[in-house]
Amino acid sequence: MRFRFAVNPRWPDLPHCSALLHAFPRDYSVSDYRTTLSIKTVRRGSAWYETADGRYLVTPETFLILNDGQHYSMEVDAELKTETFCPFFQPGFVKGEFCERLYPMRGRVVSALRSFGGVPLEDTFYDLAEGLAELRAETRKESASFPGLRASTREEMYRRLYRARDFLYSCYAEPLSVADAASVAAMSPFHFQRMFKSAFGISPMQFVQRRRLDVARELLKTNEVTSVCFAVGFESVGSFSTLFKRTFGVPPSQIRTGERPSRPQSSGVAPDD
Repeated sequence: MRFRFAVNPRWPDLPHCSALLHAFPRDYSVSDYRTTLSIKTVRRGSAWYETADGRYLVTPETFLILNDGQHYSMEVDAELKTETFCPFFQPGFVKGEFCERLYPMRGRVVSALRSFGGVPLEDTFYDLAEGLAELRAETRKESASFPGLRASTREEMYRRLYRARDFLYSCYAEPLSVADAASVAAMSPFHFQRMFKSAFGISPMQFVQRRRLDVARELLKTNEVTSVCFAVGFESVGSFSTLFKRTFGVPPSQIRTGERPSRPQSSGVAPDD
């Protein structure tokens, strides 16, 4: 099979080559696009991706893998100055499927992503393919530690729990409950609560709370306490301030004055701790 490589090809050509799509800030959206295997990243800003199974907020700290044949929609807000950077793989170039989830920006995949432009385009795609193979082996090893008697049961539990975890990570600013996340995982709330804590060492609502606090810590560098409190999903400035100080050692009002809060030993909010 002959493989082709391109940068920013025309949309009709995209399914027939391995291509890098590099887009700069502007309002745009994609509706129900059937992708080839692709990696979704942003160099700045953020982008929303939605499939039939999940919702994902891609930031500079994360990347999303979508499998060949997956349908997705996406939205980018120009006000965030979002810069997207997404490799698409020609069918047959990388074999097999991957767990569709948010991954942290580290490892061989990320090293290959950062090499675009510095080495020949074809070499970069082969490096990415090797990185993806390593990543798949890592996820299989991780899934083996999840609850379940059979390997297939553990793999399914892994997919469901990460789908819900990514939902909580992405939608932190919305009113959320255990039942909301359990619905995403297609599990009962009681079973989901128990399985989530067993897998990640933290409850779903603790995960959301700490995710909100970490986002707030960044927003507070350029925004007022009250606006940040409500922007990240807290309903009370008082409770927000108390939790923030308990977690980082300083009140949120001091972030604007140059204090550097310490990070808790285990925040539980990174896509893959």
